[in-house]
Amino acid sequence: MKLLLTGYPGFLAQSIKTWFEQQGWSVDTLGLLRVASEDKRSGVHIVCNLAEHAPVLPEVRYDLVIHAAGKAHVVPRTAEEAAAFFAVNVQGTANLLSALQKTPPKAVLFISSVAVYGLTSGEAVTEEAALLAEDPYGKSKIEAEKLILNTMFPEPVRRGIVRLPLIAGANAPGNLGSMFRAMRKGLYFNIGSGAARRSVILLRDIAPFLAELAERGGVYNLTDGRDLSFAELYSGLRKRNHFPYRPGLPFWCAFLLALAGEVIQKITRRQFMFNRRRLRQMTQTLTFDGRAALQDFSWRPHPVLDHLDELSAAEQN
Repeated sequence: MKLLLTGYPGFLAQSIKTWFEQQGWSVDTLGLLRVASEDKRSGVHIVCNLAEHAPVLPEVRYDLVIHAAGKAHVVPRTAEEAAAFFAVNVQGTANLLSALQKTPPKAVLFISSVAVYGLTSGEAVTEEAALLAEDPYGKSKIEAEKLILNTMFPEPVRRGIVRLPLIAGANAPGNLGSMFRAMRKGLYFNIGSGAARRSVILLRDIAPFLAELAERGGVYNLTDGRDLSFAELYSGLRKRNHFPYRPGLPFWCAFLLALAGEVIQKITRRQFMFNRRRLRQMTQTLTFDGRAALQDFSWRPHPVLDHLDELSAAEQN
């Protein structure tokens, strides 16, 4: 079985590549950076900036293409930074799909995000919810999803989309990774009781789901189905890593700190680690319904709370 994986050697792509190779797949990778020869293992690595041009692909028919390349985890400060989301996430997707026209794969899967819903709060949001994102990241993911679903090929191609929430894994680049690193430095505090909840998925559970999705297609939220509170995440990470306890901050105190952070940001023109946007994220519940993935597939995720050691393992190396 032959796989083409974009976004390598990124955080998620590395995990996907390792799992598929362990299942006996030959994996070709595509990314901005060159990789060491020992990292290629089963297939070739193609160096390409998808935002600028379509790649030159091997003349083979892939059984599966997983498009994991994308721009995320940055709040744009300028129009140029905002435009970069569309160059990478939208034009990059269009260029990849153009390159696949000559020899269409059997299936194409896209790594999307729950950011497409454009929500700052809500509970058990399903795949049928309206896509209301207004920020550059969320809007660019919506446009990329449309390309994946609607681009015509000269023969049938199965299409699949996974919308991911917080990902728990070693060296995670998103909010959960930021939380761990702040805890390690003694700079993390829950707001109040830390009761706000978030959907989470374990990094190593994503690739097995993609393998099943490739056989059926469809659009799915992916979570561990348990929706953890910040207090649960904090307590679990603190105990596993022997971090010192920090009491929660009263909301009024956190609000003043957020305002101060925005003032510092305006003066220094540098992104400050805590502002009103981050305050909202830490005090409002936002969860997503992942039951469809459980109903339609045999895939079963591991409880993130039982595997928080996987978030911290490589961080300490």
